[in-house]
Amino acid sequence: MAGTESKNPPPSAMRMQIEDASRPLLVWLTKLPKMVIPLATVVVLAIGVLAPLPVGVPALAVVTVWMAWLGYLAWPAVTPGGRALRLATVGILLVAIVMRVLPVLGIA
Repeated sequence: MAGTESKNPPPSAMRMQIEDASRPLLVWLTKLPKMVIPLATVVVLAIGVLAPLPVGVPALAVVTVWMAWLGYLAWPAVTPGGRALRLATVGILLVAIVMRVLPVLGIA
């Protein structure tokens, strides 16, 4: 049918493997109450910002990986603006990790 073709190239083998590996977790997450994931993300983010360094940096890393993973999975389906927002979110989280570690290294 004309006009129904996807604008995205076919997924790579690596993308298909990641999507296949992610599917069981995503299915499980969709069964949770709607507010659990956002609230858990906010709680872990708050721990990352407010907790002592040995707890805070790993918490920020968990949120960073979580957001990067979700962004990667959603990438083909989102607009350029949505992609920019996802990249900015991961970038801000990486900056937060660096800002938490720099004082310990005596740099800031």
